[in-house]
Amino acid sequence: MLYILFCSLFLSINTPIILEIKIDGLIPEKGTIRIGIYNSADAFKDEANPNHAQVVSVGKNTTQFIKFEGLKEGKYLIAAYQDVNGNQKIDKNFLGIPTEAYAFSNNVCPKWRSPAFHEAAIKLEKPFESIQLKLRTWSN
Repeated sequence: MLYILFCSLFLSINTPIILEIKIDGLIPEKGTIRIGIYNSADAFKDEANPNHAQVVSVGKNTTQFIKFEGLKEGKYLIAAYQDVNGNQKIDKNFLGIPTEAYAFSNNVCPKWRSPAFHEAAIKLEKPFESIQLKLRTWSN
């Protein structure tokens, strides 16, 4: 009996997690969605090198679903933006303010800075998790 309990606990701890992200607020058929997943505050400091990333073409709808598989249990910050012009970076104006729509997990949206890891981090612990991100521009 103890062996069965141990095995079930061990398997639940090491079960890869699937994260489904629903992204709202897209401009249909324009560019790509770029998503980065960061597993620590240190990782997020280097925004250009997420622990996990995907680039997905934007479809015909204002909403799209994207899956990440094989994640481990833990805290993660998810950052996304719609790269409308396809230049593989988030465009900013002369003040450094993003001009393309973006979103962070927990739908945190500070005005004059990127969020701190603890503000936007979500905890993944179940075999299947889902979150929703609402893309927005700096002005709204």
